[in-house]
Amino acid sequence: MADTGPRFGGLVVASLAGVVGTKYLLGGALATVDATDVTSVLVMQNIALTFTIGTLLAVVTGAIASGFILSRVMTAVLFLCLIGLSIPAFRAGDLVIISESIGMGLSILYLLVRSPIKRVESAQVDEDDSATRHGSTLR
Repeated sequence: MADTGPRFGGLVVASLAGVVGTKYLLGGALATVDATDVTSVLVMQNIALTFTIGTLLAVVTGAIASGFILSRVMTAVLFLCLIGLSIPAFRAGDLVIISESIGMGLSILYLLVRSPIKRVESAQVDEDDSATRHGSTLR
């Protein structure tokens, strides 16, 4: 049975998702207590949607970091949805949202070409040269 793990590119995509997700979770928390009026920390000026997107980005980050096979599809769909929800911020010329969307667009292109998860095969031990042949009890 093969184990899975993230590739380096997958870790970069997971880092982007983690940073953007943290921004939305903290921005939503600050907007809840009226501590900020910055529009780039909210998704469509909706606090509930901001928390939902932040939580989903945290889930995607964990899925890639843990080597979940479906994380490729999950990440691409979530990034596409977030870019679609950011269209009003594009029209307003918000540079933070525009730069995040460019990063997410490049990540989507990466995910279309290459899987962020690699399969790691377990090592095959040659019984003729193993420690058990020489009387070792370590296994």
